[in-house]
Amino acid sequence: MGKNKFFQGVLLGAVAGGLLSLLDKTTRREVGASLKNGSSYISTYAKDPKQLVEASKEVYEKLSVTADQVTRDFRFISEKVDELKGMTPQVKDLIEETKETFEDSTEAYKDAFKEAPNELEDGDQPIDSSFKGY
Repeated sequence: MGKNKFFQGVLLGAVAGGLLSLLDKTTRREVGASLKNGSSYISTYAKDPKQLVEASKEVYEKLSVTADQVTRDFRFISEKVDELKGMTPQVKDLIEETKETFEDSTEAYKDAFKEAPNELEDGDQPIDSSFKGY
């Protein structure tokens, strides 16, 4: 019993809301235009049902082609993700090797620059002293 009242209340609320929205002049015009367009479609297809079947076939074919394309794209993306998963350890190792190489080079550069000022002869100025303003 309670369910019937619930659905009746929902239906009554929807009808009341629809009627209240029609108080707006713009909404009335839009609803009227939509009803006219809808009725012209219905009358066209009612007069020639074959046209409805053909239009439905066209829509079905377009949806079928689109679904097929989406499926192929999804497979392609899945394959690429799997490839990336397989490459991740290799890329990680490559990055680690590169990092170690740069760290070793950095230490070598630091050592080379630490020794450079000691090699200056008396009266020679370090290069950076001429660039103090920059």
